Amino acid sequence: MDVAYYPGCSLHALAHEYDLSTRLVCERLGINLQEVPDWNCCGATAAHSLDHSLNVALSARNLQLVDYIKMKEVMTPCSGCFSRLKSGVTELQKVSVREEAEATTGNSLVSATDVKVYHLLQLLTEKVDHEKIEELLVKPLQGLKLAAYYGCLITRPKAVVQFDDPEQPTSMDRLLQAVGAETVKWSHKAECCGGGFAISQTDIVVDLGGQVLEAARQAGASAIVVACPMCQANLDTRQRAIEAERARNYDMPIIYFTQLLGLALGYSPKQVGMNRLLTSPNRLLKSMSA
Repeated sequence: MDVAYYPGCSLHALAHEYDLSTRLVCERLGINLQEVPDWNCCGATAAHSLDHSLNVALSARNLQLVDYIKMKEVMTPCSGCFSRLKSGVTELQKVSVREEAEATTGNSLVSATDVKVYHLLQLLTEKVDHEKIEELLVKPLQGLKLAAYYGCLITRPKAVVQFDDPEQPTSMDRLLQAVGAETVKWSHKAECCGGGFAISQTDIVVDLGGQVLEAARQAGASAIVVACPMCQANLDTRQRAIEAERARNYDMPIIYFTQLLGLALGYSPKQVGMNRLLTSPNRLLKSMSA
């Protein structure tokens, strides 16, 4: 399977381990990723908040580049990028919006409206048979109790993203179960972690992130599994502050779902970037070895 790949800014910087593990998992599953040439930032979240027209134009240019390399499907692992690109396709259906974006980019964008945008989780759910994943298993994740955390962007708004249930999603749960893990039932799988407030209002992030960590702990999870760089960064980098605020030690690894898939498919912890996580996953890895 050939698919255009839009990594976005986070996966080339703070979330480099997400990019590494994404590429390895896709290679093992026979998905040929072709990175979109000369891609630009999708505009999440600053442009989206400040200038709607510019935000659409940023997404439109990326979608046009997908069409330029003669591909009609593009995948991104980043929830923010997925939201912006998906919304861009929807907005470009409006003639007046498309004409404004064309004036900004200097190019016709009619063909960009036909590009299908997938989140990586959606691609693996809808395009890859889970039986194939099970056949390729090298190290099943038996014994792990995991909280699948979707955040607020992968499944919302429902009319735009058209993927999974916006309140009770199950796609990541089923994928993790396919590689042998147990996923817990918990209350915060689709709640917001604070996202764009990470810098401007960290008290909000500490509060919301604390609610997520506490819900996962009460459900008996040994780790939270994410599919969004912002969620990972908030829950991992703010965990010490959350622990201080709540006077509780969580020691909860925040792991990308691709990292766990990579381990199950036979890659080493270092290959999938486990060493880059701030909250150590060593306890989890030792339990896997046992």
